[in-house]
Amino acid sequence: MVAALTPCWLAALSLVAVAVANAEPLPDPTRPPSAILAPTSGTTEAGEPAGGLILQSTLIAPDRRAAVISGRSMTVGDEIGGFRLVRVAPTEVMLEGSEGARTLKLFPDVKKRAASVAETTRRTRSADRHER
Repeated sequence: MVAALTPCWLAALSLVAVAVANAEPLPDPTRPPSAILAPTSGTTEAGEPAGGLILQSTLIAPDRRAAVISGRSMTVGDEIGGFRLVRVAPTEVMLEGSEGARTLKLFPDVKKRAASVAETTRRTRSADRHER
């Protein structure tokens, strides 16, 4: 009986091995967006990275405020691309240069808007249904 089941087990294991070998890897959910990882080709005449300045991260601690802009770690007063970092907020930084002030946002594509009463009520009811 055991000898009869051995070929079945070997066939099943070989099918599993083939399926695992052909499986595509899952994307890493913690990997930064490709726009941040894309290498820039040099710098512009103003000294800023090609593709513009990109705010990637902010750090606000009791003793310091810092930001990562286009891959460079900066504290208030540091300069990049002809601009000086003057303010660090949780989701944006302000730079000042000869061209004036410039604000970089951590999430530039996110637009805030006020929710209507009807939308808020609908979301609350939907959340209540999911809790049950």
